[in-house]
Amino acid sequence: MPPRRGRPPAAEAKLRPDAIVAAALATMQAEGLDGLTMGRVAERLGVRTASLYWHVRNKEELLDLLVDAVAAAHDLSRHVDPEDWRASLVAIMRAMRRHMLGYRDSSRLFAGRFTTGPGQLRYIETILGVLRGAGLSNRDTAYTVFLLSTFLIGFVGREQAPLSAAVSAGLSPRSYLDDLGVRLAALPPESFPHIVDLAADLVAPDLDSRFEFALDRLLDGVEALRGDIKGR
Repeated sequence: MPPRRGRPPAAEAKLRPDAIVAAALATMQAEGLDGLTMGRVAERLGVRTASLYWHVRNKEELLDLLVDAVAAAHDLSRHVDPEDWRASLVAIMRAMRRHMLGYRDSSRLFAGRFTTGPGQLRYIETILGVLRGAGLSNRDTAYTVFLLSTFLIGFVGREQAPLSAAVSAGLSPRSYLDDLGVRLAALPPESFPHIVDLAADLVAPDLDSRFEFALDRLLDGVEALRGDIKGR
């Protein structure tokens, strides 16, 4: 993160890259992504906003730095078993889900961003290595890492988002789901037979089981790709 050219304000000497990232992460944790502004980060650092702009051009550049910092904070390579690609991917995906859930609005932060910082590059490199080790073609490897990342970000996004306006207003998710299950089961069965029959399953709150189910199905697809290659 090189400083911009020119003579910076005196406060620039206090603004180390790691301090800026730490202040931005703390701001996001406290106020969410919508509350993350250059002004709020500067305030947390105890400097003028203009001083911060000598190091970070705008909020978009700051978000790129945060993506890389979050990705770098967990070493995925420790989950890799060279002898078992599937177990490696299960461990990686579970670890990244837990890791992302530790950062407020992390799914929104990661959505759509592909930066070239060392943290995110190591994250991608690790998963690419596992997929290539599983025997996938170059094309299938590239598409699968995109698929896995999209699933992870989307699932964490569902977990981090409020279920409804009522939950945003303070109702507990469990109370909302209990009430929703009752309302779904009470729908006219002639119009919504499947929803009525499956009401309890539709509102079951066990997100761990849902994550494992979806991940298993995705990895079954990877297994099928491996089978296609072996059968050629």
